Amino acid sequence: MNDAQLIDLLGGVTAVARLLGIAPSSVSGWKAIPLDRKIRLAVIAEDLGLTTRKELFPDSYQDIWIELRPQKIQKNNLGTLTA
Repeated sequence: MNDAQLIDLLGGVTAVARLLGIAPSSVSGWKAIPLDRKIRLAVIAEDLGLTTRKELFPDSYQDIWIELRPQKIQKNNLGTLTA
């Protein structure tokens, strides 16, 4: 999904401006959504059930949100523990 599609998905320029607490003219002037703002919009869009953070940041979501990193399963040999 590109930036224009994300803005449309969230309700358009005015809605995105309201979500971010900025002027609509600021949003309409973007050639690309600034990274810090796109991160905030990704969380909002996911909370609304519109898309996922993984979909919006397929190459970097694990670096931005560590809770989305795949969990590594550790096999512990509990039989060797002593008190």
